[in-house]
Amino acid sequence: MISPSEDEKNQIIEHLLHIKSDSEDVSWTSSKAYFRRYQSIFCPDEANDAVIQIDTPTLRTHLDVLTFAKSLCDNHALSRGEMTRKWFASRATTAAEMEHISRAVVNIAFMIDCNERDYYPKGFDCSIPRAKWERDQSFLNFLETSFLPLQQRANAGVTLGDKASLKAWKLASRYGIRIRGTDNLLEHLLYDPRHRTLMIFHHVSYLRFHLRCSRNESLDMGFAESLALRTLPPQLLFETLLSLHYILFPIASRGGKRSISLLKKCIRKQHLDEELLSYENVRRLPDDFTFKYWGGRLKTLQEVTKRPPPRNSLVSWFERHTSERNALTVAIIGLFLTAFLGLLGVIVGVLQLVIAWLAWKDGH
Repeated sequence: MISPSEDEKNQIIEHLLHIKSDSEDVSWTSSKAYFRRYQSIFCPDEANDAVIQIDTPTLRTHLDVLTFAKSLCDNHALSRGEMTRKWFASRATTAAEMEHISRAVVNIAFMIDCNERDYYPKGFDCSIPRAKWERDQSFLNFLETSFLPLQQRANAGVTLGDKASLKAWKLASRYGIRIRGTDNLLEHLLYDPRHRTLMIFHHVSYLRFHLRCSRNESLDMGFAESLALRTLPPQLLFETLLSLHYILFPIASRGGKRSISLLKKCIRKQHLDEELLSYENVRRLPDDFTFKYWGGRLKTLQEVTKRPPPRNSLVSWFERHTSERNALTVAIIGLFLTAFLGLLGVIVGVLQLVIAWLAWKDGH
C-alpha cells in the first residue's frame, strides 16, 4: 500500500489510538513514532528493514487495517484461523498471507508481536512465556496466556519505592547496561545478560492515548473488558508508563538532567518516541500501587544491581570459571606454587652463599 493520506492518518489515530482527530491539542503529528511503525509495516520500501513488512494485494486499503483491528476486539473469542477466514471470506488469499496480515494487524493495533520466536538468547529467564498466537487459539486467550504469567512471576507486588538504583543512566554508567527501544510490548523491561541490554517499550504516545480510554475504569479491569474498549488492561498500560517515567527516566523529578540527557541520546540514535521527553499524569496514582505485570522483571534488574555483570570479556571468563570447585583447585595450585617458589628461593640463597664463599677463598 502507499503511505496514508492526511485524511487516512486522521482515521488511523481515531480508530487505533482512540483520539478525535479534530481535537485542539492532538493530531497525528504527536504520534510520529507510532506512524513510523505503521508505515514500516504496511508501506514497506527498499530502505526499510522492519521485522514485519506487508506488501500484498490481499490488503487493499488502510481502511482494511482499521476494519480488521476492530474485528480483533469484537470477535476476540474466535481462533486465529476462524478470524482470518472471516476477514478474507470473499478474497482469494493464501494461508501464509493470512498469517502475515493477522500478525501485522495485531502488531499495530496492540503493539504486540504475536509470532514471537520460540526461544530467547542464552541467559534469559526460561519462565518467560512463549508469545505465539496459535491457529486454533482465540485472541483473548493469546493475550491472557502471554501476559498473565508475568503476574505469577512477580509474586509479591513490587512498589514504586526504593528504585533509585534502577535509573537508566545508573544502569548504563555503573553496570554497562545498554538501553534498547522495542516496538513489542511483550519485550518491555526484558534484560539480556549476555549482551547486557535492557529493552524498553518506547511508544509513550500509544500508552497515553490508550490509557485515556479506561481512565474512569478500575485498574483491575481484565482483558475481555478492555477489548470491549478496544484497548489493553489499564494496569498493564499504567505500569509501563510508570516504569518509564518514575523508575528508568524520572524526568519530572529533581535532578532529572541525566535522565533527559540519556533519553535525548537514545531518541537521536534509535529514533525512539520523542514523547519520552514529556511527562503527563494520565490518571491518578493509587497510594497502594504495585507492579503486577512488570514486577518480576524489575526484581531481575534489582538483582543485577546487587550482583553487577562483568564489564568486559576477560572478567566474564574469570567469573565463569571460578566456581567453588575451581576456586579450591586454584587455591591448591597456589599453595604448591608458593612452596615451589619458596624452595627456589632457598636454592638461590644457597647458591649465592657458595659463590660468595668461593670468591672469598680465591681472594685468600
